[in-house]
Amino acid sequence: MKLGMFFREALRSIRANAAISVAATVTALIAVFILGAFIPSFMYVRSAVDSQKAKVDVDVYIADTATVAQVNALRGKIDGLRTDGTVASATYVSKEDALRIMKERLRDPSVLDELPSNPLPAKFNVKPNDAENADVIVAALKDDPALDPTEGIVYPESTADRLLTAAKFVQWAGFVLIGILLLAAILLIGNTIRLSIFARRREVEVMRLVGATNWFIRWPFMIEGVICGLVGAIVAVAMLWGIKVGVVDAWAAGADSALTKTGSAAGTIAFPLLTLVLVGAGALLGAVGSAITLRRFLKV
Repeated sequence: MKLGMFFREALRSIRANAAISVAATVTALIAVFILGAFIPSFMYVRSAVDSQKAKVDVDVYIADTATVAQVNALRGKIDGLRTDGTVASATYVSKEDALRIMKERLRDPSVLDELPSNPLPAKFNVKPNDAENADVIVAALKDDPALDPTEGIVYPESTADRLLTAAKFVQWAGFVLIGILLLAAILLIGNTIRLSIFARRREVEVMRLVGATNWFIRWPFMIEGVICGLVGAIVAVAMLWGIKVGVVDAWAAGADSALTKTGSAAGTIAFPLLTLVLVGAGALLGAVGSAITLRRFLKV
């Protein structure tokens, strides 16, 4: 029953201070809209970088003179790396398979028929569990006697380093930007709630004089902040849905570029889940903004 009283009091305050309530709602709308546009973009870029990291592999070339025992010993080392989680998978590619793959990649495979023999060495195609493990794999296998003296171990070191740097930058930049957005929204909503408290300062003073507890005073304002946050979040989600359907989906369906084709490898957050996150964020922003403001205001 007391919660219902707090809720009715919050609605009364919203009606009595319509301009301030609209300001708080618009503040929440802007914050949630920016957050809703940023989260899918951040997750898409991060997913795209992760999908490229998954393509980093290590080719371990085997000398033609290597004995069966040496090849098996090399295989054992790779299996050991797989057991400890450094390697995700390893595939043996024979000389014949390497030649066949080369023919499939060439527009005119008949040019290989002129070769007196198969010049391609056998290899193990090793996929690291994480791109950061490529250096560990190289260090563990670089002195193996079965390695081809010419080819040895080949992997895109510079590409892997750039991908790892990009992944770390995207991750930390995303966390920092999301934190800044949330902090700014809390402070802005808190300031608008402060105006509402100031408009009712005499009423609050009377409640304190008659012995009302701080939480008794807080609840209507916090519910007011939650309502403003929820309404702003719902309107922001509706706007984002309109932009998604009318602009993003239409562009993606008609576009024919390398960027849109990465969609099969890269992904982002589903819109229903994003809706739940944003609505929850709007309510939380309103509650936290109100709580912080009230905490300062109610200090004796």
